[in-house]
Amino acid sequence: MKWFKAKYTYVLIVLSLLLSTGLQVVWLQQLFMAQEKQLRIDIEHLVGLTAQTNLYYSITAFEKPGNAKQIKRLFLSPQWEQLRHAFDNMKMENMSAYYSITIDDDSTAVSMNFSLKDTPVKKRHKKPVTSHTGMTAAQLVSSDSLSLVEMKRKVRSSLKKIGITSEVYEKIYYYNTLDVFKSNVPKLLKPAFISNRYLYNIQNLYRYQLILPAIEYVVWYRMRYYLASSVLMVLLTCTAFYFILRLLRNQQLYADAKADFTSNMTHEFKTPIATVSVALESIKKYDLIKNPETLQNYLDISQHELKRLDLMVEKVLNISNGNNAEQPLKLELYDVQSGLQQVISSMQIQLVNSQAHISFRTSEEPCFVFGDPVHLSNIFYNLIDNAIKYSGAALLLEITSKCDADKVTLSFKDNGPGIDKLYHKNIFDRFFRIPVKGDTHNIKGSGLGLHYVKQMIEKHHGTIRIKSEPGNGTNFIITLPAAS
Repeated sequence: MKWFKAKYTYVLIVLSLLLSTGLQVVWLQQLFMAQEKQLRIDIEHLVGLTAQTNLYYSITAFEKPGNAKQIKRLFLSPQWEQLRHAFDNMKMENMSAYYSITIDDDSTAVSMNFSLKDTPVKKRHKKPVTSHTGMTAAQLVSSDSLSLVEMKRKVRSSLKKIGITSEVYEKIYYYNTLDVFKSNVPKLLKPAFISNRYLYNIQNLYRYQLILPAIEYVVWYRMRYYLASSVLMVLLTCTAFYFILRLLRNQQLYADAKADFTSNMTHEFKTPIATVSVALESIKKYDLIKNPETLQNYLDISQHELKRLDLMVEKVLNISNGNNAEQPLKLELYDVQSGLQQVISSMQIQLVNSQAHISFRTSEEPCFVFGDPVHLSNIFYNLIDNAIKYSGAALLLEITSKCDADKVTLSFKDNGPGIDKLYHKNIFDRFFRIPVKGDTHNIKGSGLGLHYVKQMIEKHHGTIRIKSEPGNGTNFIITLPAAS
């Protein structure tokens, strides 16, 4: 889709990330609400079950508890819990409700009573139960205190089992009113959970209510695996889009480099072809066969340009075969210093035209390597040609050769403008050219020369590195294994 520009791709990716993150947030919010609702139900059930159990054990303190199995079946049953809870919370104007329990040797009688008054009556703190317990008033107070302590202990223990470790507060109400008998709740507390009121002792006038300041952390803890999976999903999505963007950017850079390469290589191919054509035409036109000196000069120029054209074709072929292509090298014993001298001699015309000067410092000992003469000569030509093209007028190129028993070291140091350290890692990349102001390169090039140099040196089991700073020239240092 040609109309689908790269900028729209970035917008689409950003929108997709935002949508994905938003959906995860909405899902977590809905899940949090569901988990919080379930936690409230669990806490409410916990308090109700504890109160029911506590109430049952208060009945066993009767002097004549009756049939223990029947009483346990009744007062610990879920049906009794629902019936008693509905009865305890019955609210209507001018209505009072209470029930009585009578236990003897052969039966247990439970009586629930509702009373509706025609005229308003003042609420009184009336006992909810009348029964024959055989307990004194002091024993009733003690029984209630013990039941309350046990109620608090069991509730706290049960809360810890479901992960609630925060401070716990309670309110104790009179049985048949909303008046608070006692409370430990701070005045400025904003509770996160308030339970219903539960009767915890069958003999007393009070009901228990649990109050929690916070339950959100328990909900988040229960959701920890969902939360981790959501975060991981968002991170994986972001990572995937990052690599997609990076791939798109690299493809765009590669496409631009290929277009620039085609343009530059066309120009570079035309230049030597045009030069050779002019030289041959001049030889024919001016009958230079009668002027051997001028003829030799024109032939040298043509030979130089054809060699340069051959080198450019070689570079293109090497690149088209790929970085990992196994190109066989024709290895032989090669005198590096002699090869360098031949390359410098063949470039004399180009050096004169560019007003460039080369200083070649040779080693006293001959420097031999096992290498391919063609590729090694091309490497030297590339480095010298780059120095001439990019160093400007009055180039001074110092070539130094050193060798020992293990290696041969060559240094190509020029007095050109230098290369910023920012580009040192990329200078040998395929198609890479140092950016210039305005994105227009005044000097034509393919961006393949140094890539070819590095590729061939590594095939000779050598290394190449660069030392350069802006304004201080550039030094390429080559190290090759010495022939043993």
